[in-house]
Amino acid sequence: MNPRMKFVIISFLLLTTATANSYAQKLHYGVTVGTNLYKVTGRSFDEKTRAGFSAGAYGEYFFNRMLGVQSELMWSQVRTVTSADFNQIYGTYGGVSNANVYLNYISLPVMFAFKPTPELSILLGPQYSYLVNQTSGLLAQPQWQNKDAFKKSEFSLVFGGQLNLGKVKIGARYSIGLSNMNGINSSDEWRYHGFHFSLGYQLK
Repeated sequence: MNPRMKFVIISFLLLTTATANSYAQKLHYGVTVGTNLYKVTGRSFDEKTRAGFSAGAYGEYFFNRMLGVQSELMWSQVRTVTSADFNQIYGTYGGVSNANVYLNYISLPVMFAFKPTPELSILLGPQYSYLVNQTSGLLAQPQWQNKDAFKKSEFSLVFGGQLNLGKVKIGARYSIGLSNMNGINSSDEWRYHGFHFSLGYQLK
């Protein structure tokens, strides 16, 4: 092998190694657990804030010292109670009033991250949630008992902040529902809003 070819190969290997190391230094991931304090709005519900559990994993990649992207994949719970008027609003379907409702989502927020200081991240971005399961029996009429009351997909906007204390991440953000969750009809719009508090740990 001639010297020029050796130089090209060695240069390529060094550049590849340096790029990989640089990428690895900017990419971090870990696990997170938290609490949702959400309420479902609309006259179909009592609109009280209730606590739900969340858990999952996160990854973050920073383009430079201040700007990056942070994403999460979480199992997330939303709880509510149907209003006293639910049976009147959905009388044709046999709507059940004052019923406890549990919604379990797989949520994927993708947030732009801004770090004014290494210890603080400001987060903003969209979130897509897929409804894995939901409380059944909200519609009592036999022909409607197998109908899902809630739509499978939900979009929201999330924003908040995160403290970066070494490998420990402490976060708080607010979610604004952008899509109508009502899977029965168009008589009332359902959206969920509220706070998400999290505790994360960086694995790498």
